[in-house]
Amino acid sequence: MHKIITSTLTLGAALFLLAGCSSSSSSSKTASSSSTTAKKSSSAQTSSSTSSQSRQAETSSASSSQVAATSSTPWNSAKAQQLRSFMNSWGPSMHQSYAELSPGDYQWFGGVNNTIGSYEGDGSTFEWSTTGTGNYDYNVVAMYNYNKSPQGNGTASTNIGEYHITYAFAYHNGQPVALVSQSTNGGMVWTPTKNATVQSNWARIAGSATN
Repeated sequence: MHKIITSTLTLGAALFLLAGCSSSSSSSKTASSSSTTAKKSSSAQTSSSTSSQSRQAETSSASSSQVAATSSTPWNSAKAQQLRSFMNSWGPSMHQSYAELSPGDYQWFGGVNNTIGSYEGDGSTFEWSTTGTGNYDYNVVAMYNYNKSPQGNGTASTNIGEYHITYAFAYHNGQPVALVSQSTNGGMVWTPTKNATVQSNWARIAGSATN
């Protein structure tokens, strides 16, 4: 009887130890599986974050390229408005009033050799430009005209009269130059303006960093 009880206790202890080992192995596998899942999740988050940062960098680079392209154009609508404001305030200070001309207003536009007059009579080519660039000696971006009279009074007009003061704002070899014509016959003959206020303000506006 004693042997039977001893054998039973021994068998029970063995089964208890076996169950404990099985439970420990299962817990170990569960912990290992959780650790692997956490690593995969962390890796996926890192990959997603890296991909997002890469897309943001590409977008930023594209935006910078667009800004650079815009900045490389010497003339734009913002500068046109600055020039318009200057002429509207400067003209009255000279007891004059200037009308802004467009290519369709200009009576000599589209003449021989695509000229709209000549620089001091040397036959240099002039042409309208919306950007300030082109293949002409003077790429004209704006014109303003004032028709005067022998009596001294006058008016702003888009039709250039015999007695006139007409300004052409242009880029010559990439540099801003303000030209003026007061010729009364033989077409338009342009010369650099001697008005320091006009020239300095044109240089300021044309060379500004406004986009």
